[in-house]
Amino acid sequence: MQLPLQITDHVTLLGSELFNLYLVRGETNAIIEGGVSAVAWPFLNQLNQLNVPPESISHLIILHSHFDHMMVFPLLKERYPWMKVVSSVLNRTIFSKERVMGKIFDSDRNMTLALMEKGLISEAPTLNPLSSFSLDISLEEGSILDLGKGARIRFIEAPGHAPDCLCAYLEKEETLFCTDAAGFYTPPDFFRPNYWYRLDDAEKSLDKMKAIDPRTLCRGHYGAISGREEVRKHLKMGRQAIEDFKAFVLERIQEGWSMDEITEEVTERFSKGFLQLFPPEDNLRLWRLLVQRTLEHLNIGSNSFLTSSPEKG
Repeated sequence: MQLPLQITDHVTLLGSELFNLYLVRGETNAIIEGGVSAVAWPFLNQLNQLNVPPESISHLIILHSHFDHMMVFPLLKERYPWMKVVSSVLNRTIFSKERVMGKIFDSDRNMTLALMEKGLISEAPTLNPLSSFSLDISLEEGSILDLGKGARIRFIEAPGHAPDCLCAYLEKEETLFCTDAAGFYTPPDFFRPNYWYRLDDAEKSLDKMKAIDPRTLCRGHYGAISGREEVRKHLKMGRQAIEDFKAFVLERIQEGWSMDEITEEVTERFSKGFLQLFPPEDNLRLWRLLVQRTLEHLNIGSNSFLTSSPEKG
């Protein structure tokens, strides 16, 4: 994937294949999605290639509070304090907690080390952890940000992956920025569900996206999809991944598998693509949480079966 990449008249894909940032041009400009700090230098170089001065950027939009979608922004805000940080109203509280911010910065630092070990980057900024990260603008369902020149963005609450998850819809061009709300995708066609917060909400959020029927879908990882039919197919695959995973977990439980055994199989099968850069213990924790959320949806308590099962027949 050669970046920067023009997606629509108003939207350009920046960052890297794994961690995407989107430049949205209007009378002023916005950046949607904040990636990890390791892509900060490539991102700034890409802006320079496009002759986009920092002075033209007015808004930094965080669509959810996970570290891999926001960590270029602390550097930008420090350098260019006029840029306004925009995110869900829930993140006024989340980003005010020193413990939470410490975990976000720790995760970002671990990702930088992993990218260096893989030879995917040679340098990255050194960030000093923040005890808080203030929002300038809070968003909720139906909030509007108008950048001028036809770049009017409407925000849609899309929880499931995270409670604060938002989608951003560039109305004129029918472009939907879905962050991680459509599931985890790894090229060419591998899908995994990612409802760390709540399965029911993830399904409803996918249904919302389907109802919008966008012409272009901009993900937080692995770029954008163009063409209404291709977007429909992608959202359908995300929804099917949830159904398949529910059936998988239920089948394993009926076969007598323990929670640990289910989690281990899921971790081995699903930790692909950029998730291979995460520490193994983090992947195990995330997939265990996914199994737990599935059990909650199925009304099966995680304590109703053994952590480690007897030998299965």
